[in-house]
Amino acid sequence: MKTKKEIQLAALTFSRAFKTSQVSNLDGTFIPFKLTHLYKEQQFYLGTSILFGTLFCYLSYNAWFIDAVYYWHIDGPVLIGIAIIALFFICFISLTNRYIQIGRELKNALEQPERSPYGVLITEDYYFEHNPSNSHIISRDNIVRIDHEEEKDQEIYLELLLDMGGHYEIRGITYNESDFDFKAWIALDK
Repeated sequence: MKTKKEIQLAALTFSRAFKTSQVSNLDGTFIPFKLTHLYKEQQFYLGTSILFGTLFCYLSYNAWFIDAVYYWHIDGPVLIGIAIIALFFICFISLTNRYIQIGRELKNALEQPERSPYGVLITEDYYFEHNPSNSHIISRDNIVRIDHEEEKDQEIYLELLLDMGGHYEIRGITYNESDFDFKAWIALDK
């Protein structure tokens, strides 16, 4: 059984490899994720950046060409209006920047799938999954048994019972058997 420190050290190593696109240099099987989540995220950022950009332009136009006729001096409402317009501009710039970053990630993942920023790395001792929201690691030595198994549309869902030292955890794994035989990997050396 692996200790918590060993698992954390392995997770740190794998996370760095994903962030620097060095996953292909590690020994193990790398299965990149499908890029649909990146496309959806890119569409979200495009839509929200268009919304915030449009609101910024509308508010700026009204403040400059319509309201400026009435406000020839700077007072509280004018400062609040300028702050709100600046807030919309900052949101527009940050959303546009994130849209461009995701576009670069998509381009790199399409050109070089083995350097994809998201996927599953399965080494001799560890299963490491890195996705846009978080990542998790499972040590093969800590797997007690397969608690539940379900097959749907050529994908298999397993619930694994893990011994984490002082307590037990259940983790779910979804995999495609044509990519990797996860049950055979669990059964190695047992």
